[in-house]
Amino acid sequence: MSQKVHSFKVASTLSAQRIVAISAENTVAYPSNNQTLPIGITIDTVNDTNQAIPVAVMGERAKLYFNDTVSAAGLVSSDSSGRGIPFTLANTTTALTLASAYVGVLLGGAVAATATIAEVLIAPGFDRE
Repeated sequence: MSQKVHSFKVASTLSAQRIVAISAENTVAYPSNNQTLPIGITIDTVNDTNQAIPVAVMGERAKLYFNDTVSAAGLVSSDSSGRGIPFTLANTTTALTLASAYVGVLLGGAVAATATIAEVLIAPGFDRE
């Protein structure tokens, strides 16, 4: 079974196994904040902004570099560098009006340490308190 991968332009250097979102026409970058909907996970590293980067998209499984611990089967969000972190909602009065985005769900066991690479089922979405 082959993996569904799309190629996108890059606005800057992007690393492999990172979460990305659309930043401009047919261009991806790391999500700028937790209200930016991710579209997938990079498969390779691109250092030249004249190249395209392969991105695994909705419904696919992809390896992701984590920067925090995440519970087994937990929803996964992104930090400012595209690394996986646990999805959480802001406990503020704006949490009801501002949705928070996640990229998908962690497959397999919990991520117990930073700098762990684990598999994620890509299923982006928004949630609110």
